Amino acid sequence: MNMNRTANRNRNTRSGLSYVYVSYVSINNNGYVAVIDPTTDQIIKRISAGYNPTAMCLSPSGDKLYVADGLANMVYVYSTDTFNLIGSVPVDNKPVAILVEPSGKKVYVANYGNPCLTIFDAITLSFIGNLYSVDTMSFAISCNENSPYVYVACNEIHPTRDSTLAIRIINNGPNVALGPAGPGTIHDSTRNFLTVHPNGHTLVELGNIGALDFLSPDNGLVAAAPTSSLDNTVSGIYLDNGLLFCTMREERNFLKLFKNLDIDVNSKITYDDYKEIPSYKGQDKIRTSLTQKYIGVTIQATDHPTGGLQIYDVDRGTSRFVELTSIGDLAFFSDTKAYVGGSTSVQPIDLTSARPLNPITIGTTYFKVKNVISGYSNQS
Repeated sequence: MNMNRTANRNRNTRSGLSYVYVSYVSINNNGYVAVIDPTTDQIIKRISAGYNPTAMCLSPSGDKLYVADGLANMVYVYSTDTFNLIGSVPVDNKPVAILVEPSGKKVYVANYGNPCLTIFDAITLSFIGNLYSVDTMSFAISCNENSPYVYVACNEIHPTRDSTLAIRIINNGPNVALGPAGPGTIHDSTRNFLTVHPNGHTLVELGNIGALDFLSPDNGLVAAAPTSSLDNTVSGIYLDNGLLFCTMREERNFLKLFKNLDIDVNSKITYDDYKEIPSYKGQDKIRTSLTQKYIGVTIQATDHPTGGLQIYDVDRGTSRFVELTSIGDLAFFSDTKAYVGGSTSVQPIDLTSARPLNPITIGTTYFKVKNVISGYSNQS
């Protein structure tokens, strides 16, 4: 992810990219995925998905849905044509994030209970291996079609700071250990602080202390440098056109926007433009629409009485706000519709008019909505 969609700008009506997927759990710890047809906003299928579906992703082609189960420590794989279970792959303790790299050949699973990342073959579903990094718990994954690396965000146990691991896709190694600048750099493990420049060689590490890394395809980490420009950021999206959108810590009421923020082999940091976009306190999830026309940021009820969804028009440079009473995960289906998870329902949003449509009830009060996805993303 970037949260920019690297593939499938056109949706096939028989493809898994034509649906919205919502994971949820019942009071008796049974996990499910509801499949929503966005043309009617009706649930067309409910898939049994273990006990606790903690993360989901789609393959780049949209033919497979991968669901990680945080209780059974398994990944279940489903056909998006039939919604039948294709197979399952055991992973390590407490999987919390899952991603298929852009070629569609390998799946990466971040496990927060043990210091490791599980990798398996996306085609055969055969186990490739676990990668361990001492005293770290992995929780988020990012990649880029122009980079030979998959990047894994980790919380460190001792000392108290975070780190990043860069893994060569072609052979799972040699791996490059990256770290944010300075001690005391702590990230919110509920959100992904990694995003990759479209050129593929520059990794952006957001946080209370932000950093940029230049990774050479041949020589690994060539340069890394902190930059105060990224301080107090939380999560972000790097678009194909070079725009980088960054959400801010809870007490800030603006977004940071850079044009071509980059670092070269000599640790020189450059950017073409920078500005602050008015927003709200309580910024949470950040996503982009299919063609990257819109940026969406969910707003928890911090300074705005109800919270809701901020919709930023990238071309016009304007924002609109949709008030919502329950705010969870966020997914864009297209440039005309987004979906925001609630407690027991999902709220469709008409992007053209910036208004909520009729909510889709997923279950009763005994159900809890968890994740919402639609389409392939190269960021967990």
